[in-house]
Amino acid sequence: AANNKIGRNACIPNQGWLPNATYNIGTFYNNHVGTVHGIAWDIGNKRCKGGGKSGQNRTELFVHSEMLSNGKQGTSEPTRWDGNGDYKSYGCIKMKPADVRALKGYRSNYPKPTKLYVS
Repeated sequence: AANNKIGRNACIPNQGWLPNATYNIGTFYNNHVGTVHGIAWDIGNKRCKGGGKSGQNRTELFVHSEMLSNGKQGTSEPTRWDGNGDYKSYGCIKMKPADVRALKGYRSNYPKPTKLYVS
């Protein structure tokens, strides 16, 4: 039963859930190349609370999908959305490509979203 809780500790870098907090929605990338690719929003870094490693700084947090930097689907696993298993991340918020494109559409509306609330 312990395996069911893997990834639920927000204080474990590159594995745990996104820490509960208010995030400032930072830079929007239409064609990001780096830790994540394609359509992405940088939501900054956040220190976790509790979980045995209180104060652990979580870095490279994004809202993104699995895609090529040009926003299209690739052929290799990190660039191709295969289904529900692809929601698993290293602490980011991952969305299927159609949903991340729909979210991108909100950027052009006024007022643009500036905060993300995770609880």
